[in-house]
Amino acid sequence: EKDMAKATRHYEVAAMCGHVSARYNLGASEYNTGNYDLALRHDLISAKMGHENSLTNVKISFIDGLATKADYAGALRGYQKAVEEMSSPDREEAKALPLLA
Repeated sequence: EKDMAKATRHYEVAAMCGHVSARYNLGASEYNTGNYDLALRHDLISAKMGHENSLTNVKISFIDGLATKADYAGALRGYQKAVEEMSSPDREEAKALPLLA
């Protein structure tokens, strides 16, 4: 049996340390339990850190009326800025290399 309370505690600690996927997982967990406001807060933070699925969740929340236009616009600007900051010629070169098996 999975210990979801323990998993949530670990996700919370990781999210506070800046782990983007942990923040996304917390948002998904909150959404699944019906805590849409808290889920949106997690998604806004992780979208602004460059997590594409979180940005998609914010967009869906906006379409469903759970997020404002300002929420979505802020998440989109933050996402674009994060992606821009993470891009570099070296990264692009590394992406082009074949993966070793």
